[in-house]
Amino acid sequence: MSLSTFYYVAVKGSLHASDCSVFGLIPDEIQALAKRYESPSSPIVNGVIIKVPPILMINSLSELGYRVVCSTGEAEIVWTLQREV
Repeated sequence: MSLSTFYYVAVKGSLHASDCSVFGLIPDEIQALAKRYESPSSPIVNGVIIKVPPILMINSLSELGYRVVCSTGEAEIVWTLQREV
C-alpha cells in the first residue's frame, strides 16, 4: 500500500475582481500561468498577484491537476486546492 503525497496552493480573491493572489505555486507554474494570460505577475509575501479573475485561475489550476478541497470567506474568498504528487 503506497501513501499519497499532496501539494497545496491557495487562491485569494473576490468574485467581483479582475485579479487574484495565488500562494504556494512553484516558479514554473507561475511562469506558465503568466504566459497563458499574457499578464504580468507581481510578487507578494509568500505568493504572486496575477491579473486574472479567481474563478478563471481555479479553472486553469484544475488543468494542472489541482482540485478545490475547501473555501472560506464572503466578500474575499480563499480557495485551497490540492494535487497529488
